[in-house]
Amino acid sequence: MLVGDLDDVTYDLEIDGEEVRRTLHRKVWVRRGWATVVLAYQERDRGGAWKPAKLALIRLQRAHEAWKKHAAITLGGGEALELATALESWRADLGSDPDADDAG
Repeated sequence: MLVGDLDDVTYDLEIDGEEVRRTLHRKVWVRRGWATVVLAYQERDRGGAWKPAKLALIRLQRAHEAWKKHAAITLGGGEALELATALESWRADLGSDPDADDAG
């Protein structure tokens, strides 16, 4: 995947004019030449009903004037909630300043 702008990173998908995957929520973090895009999305089952939401985490690296996909992981809804619970329990250790970053 190579995109010119991070706004172009989406999971929406139509097949034959029918929406089969839709983005519910999206968050982007950028630091230096790297970006992380997190998307909550749903897919339709064969009967047309929306399945439970999943979470996609996509890591992109700046390459000249574009962004190139470096890695991606998809978590089911249950796994995503487990991750959210773990992060919440680590809140005090992670700090409360969203702009603080000791990662270099």
